[in-house]
Amino acid sequence: MRVLILGATGGLGSALARLLRGEELLLSARRAEALRALAAEVGGRALPADLSDELEAKALLEEAGPLDLLVHAVGKAGRAGVREVSRDALEGMLTSHFLTASFVLKHAHFRQGARAVFFGAYPAYVRVPGFGAYAAAKGALEAYLEAARKELKREGVRVVLVRLPAVATGLWTPLGGPPKGALAPEEAARRVLEGVLREPPPEVLEL
Repeated sequence: MRVLILGATGGLGSALARLLRGEELLLSARRAEALRALAAEVGGRALPADLSDELEAKALLEEAGPLDLLVHAVGKAGRAGVREVSRDALEGMLTSHFLTASFVLKHAHFRQGARAVFFGAYPAYVRVPGFGAYAAAKGALEAYLEAARKELKREGVRVVLVRLPAVATGLWTPLGGPPKGALAPEEAARRVLEGVLREPPPEVLEL
């Protein structure tokens, strides 16, 4: 199975890479040094790229070639009220979660029966004070995927939206750390793979 993990150096991305050791693994992230170390550990190939740049995203996906599984584990978190949030923060959140995903779906090459996996959020968890920008970015992503799913299904590609509970990754560092009871990245990764590799895979996987 030819697998591309985007955001591979993050907590969830690296846990997925370790679980998929032995597959034909392509790993991408912006942090080249950490990416190369992870690739050496799991026997994968490091393809550093900044997915917020469409030209870089296109070049990466051309190099990756036809995929059986694509995992978009890219994102960021932040807290700011609607009266305080800056334009840069809003644009950064939308770019990280939504624009990178749109570039990936635009330029990726898939084999018949491939899965393309993206991470949304339970609305009740994120539509709360201070998380408006994050909630909006995830909402935009989920709406886009709903339309993309119908288009790509005609090409034999299954788009899977995964909604996770809180996962104890570095995403929470700007917020003071993960909440109590957050899933370990290894457990989250195991549940994700169990779900998305089912036949047929679900359109929305809620864990």
